[in-house]
Amino acid sequence: MNGTPKRDGKVQANAANGKGLVGGRFLLDYPSVGATETLMMAASLADGITVLSNVAKEPEVVDLARFLIDSGASIEGAGSDNLVIRGKSQLHGSECVITPDRIEAGTFMLAAAITHSCISMSPVIPSHISCLIDKLSEAGCKISQFNQHTLEVSAVPTYIGDNLKGFDIRTSPFPGFPTDLQPQAMALLATCTGSSLVVESVFDKRMSHAIGLVSFCPLIWIVRELQKLGARIQVCGRTALVFGKDKGSSLHGSRVFASDLRGGVSLVLAGLAAEGTTEINNIAHIDRGYENIDRKLQHLGVDIQRLTPVACPL
Repeated sequence: MNGTPKRDGKVQANAANGKGLVGGRFLLDYPSVGATETLMMAASLADGITVLSNVAKEPEVVDLARFLIDSGASIEGAGSDNLVIRGKSQLHGSECVITPDRIEAGTFMLAAAITHSCISMSPVIPSHISCLIDKLSEAGCKISQFNQHTLEVSAVPTYIGDNLKGFDIRTSPFPGFPTDLQPQAMALLATCTGSSLVVESVFDKRMSHAIGLVSFCPLIWIVRELQKLGARIQVCGRTALVFGKDKGSSLHGSRVFASDLRGGVSLVLAGLAAEGTTEINNIAHIDRGYENIDRKLQHLGVDIQRLTPVACPL
């Protein structure tokens, strides 16, 4: 979208020839998932061949490419740095089985860790969350794979001892540590021993702006809410320093507010580990990415109650 006029949060784009889109070569400045998916869909019905370079390789991109191919599109290179798309005049309908949500799976893995519990999950694709598996193993969790799509995360005291160990993370595009698991990991790190460094290199708004009338920094807001629960975190630019559990220090219940999807669910995880009752407001943010999370946690034995109905019933 470089060079495209943007006003009042809106973008207006017109096909210059008035006849539709034509293929071309595009080099993305950054391997954005949204940009890759948008260009891939547009190119599937454009006239001619489109070559996309420095594209995102996330599983969601590969999943969309598979669906488009099943619908008649011609796409080569999904999962690599480059895509070659031969435009078609039309596509047709097809059936699609959506890839398991790796971020939801990762969130429940972190829930097991923060509560020193054991959770078995299926379906999950381990290769999609290998970076988180490595970090939880580094912290002291036991990760077991029972079959192709079933994982068990164990952080019970008999296995890990009194506490998990802190670890450092730097978010990056797939297959690196997902930015969408960074807030949840930060909640866990607040309960681990030692200090941990969190570097956000993907979602600049999580780190680079201070709260103000114009700018808004989700990370700073998340940190402030976690601090209400007793977390000890300092933020400087794109970096957060998390001071883990110390003698006499622990998370405690409080009234907090979800400002976005992943930050909101990080408050849920922190509330699981906190002493006392935690009340989380603005949970519509959480519902946007986690279907019936309260019921799923209740099934796992969590004392959690929804005080307001689901904003958008499914």
